[in-house]
Amino acid sequence: YAYMPDTAGGTTFMYNLHIGTQRVTNLRLSGADIAGIFTGVITKWNDPQIARDNPDLRLPAITITPVVRSDGSGSTAEFTQWMIATEGSYWTAFCQKVGRSPCTQTSAYPTPPGITGQPGDLGVAGYVSQAQADGAIGYVEYSYALETGFPVAKVLNAAGYYTEPTAGHVAVSLLKAQINMDKSSPLYLTQNLSQVYTDPDPRTYELSGYSYMILPTDTSTGLTTAKGYTLGAFGGYLLCQGQQQVDALGYSAVPINLVEAGYAQLQKIPGNQEP
Repeated sequence: YAYMPDTAGGTTFMYNLHIGTQRVTNLRLSGADIAGIFTGVITKWNDPQIARDNPDLRLPAITITPVVRSDGSGSTAEFTQWMIATEGSYWTAFCQKVGRSPCTQTSAYPTPPGITGQPGDLGVAGYVSQAQADGAIGYVEYSYALETGFPVAKVLNAAGYYTEPTAGHVAVSLLKAQINMDKSSPLYLTQNLSQVYTDPDPRTYELSGYSYMILPTDTSTGLTTAKGYTLGAFGGYLLCQGQQQVDALGYSAVPINLVEAGYAQLQKIPGNQEP
């Protein structure tokens, strides 16, 4: 089998927060704010660290409720990978606190007291969007925040700008995505986002990533060349015309480097006729 890039998007931080009766819609968070919130270090919305990123807001002294995925998820894997790469001290201390060893990236987020787990993006978005969940913040794919009409935090990037996970910001970010081409590695053909996190372009959204289609590369599991032709044709459609439809859904068209990488994987399908 081979990994083919198929859909890009951002891991976003959907929140439910009010100052008095006014909903906050312009929250700004640094990487340290986010890591502090999701490791239990920052527990109040008026914490001085968050206040520094939001000088125009008098944030309330209410408890933060971090909401994470209770099921294994790619969003959790990408989030913890980013945290290790950019705010590693928070994750290391959190691992020690919850007894996680080795202290690596994970697709199953620990949920000690103070952190709430919910199944699926739908569960996280549903919890955060409840009227009684003032003070909650959770990570979801952008499409779920758009569907519920709730804001997502603007995140500080390496260039010093607070950006939203718009399709344009995600696509620009993923121009720096690299693909592991080491055939001896268990991570062969998977994404390396280290240069995405440190990109000095002011338009980037740091927590940008993409998902995969997993393609068969031989006929040992029942694939025929006729099926391979159809699968190749669908893959070609997905990487080109299909990408024109994803922005409106809260995702991003994959940039040219990933389209080219995807076509390289389509060549491995027996019977495909893609150029």
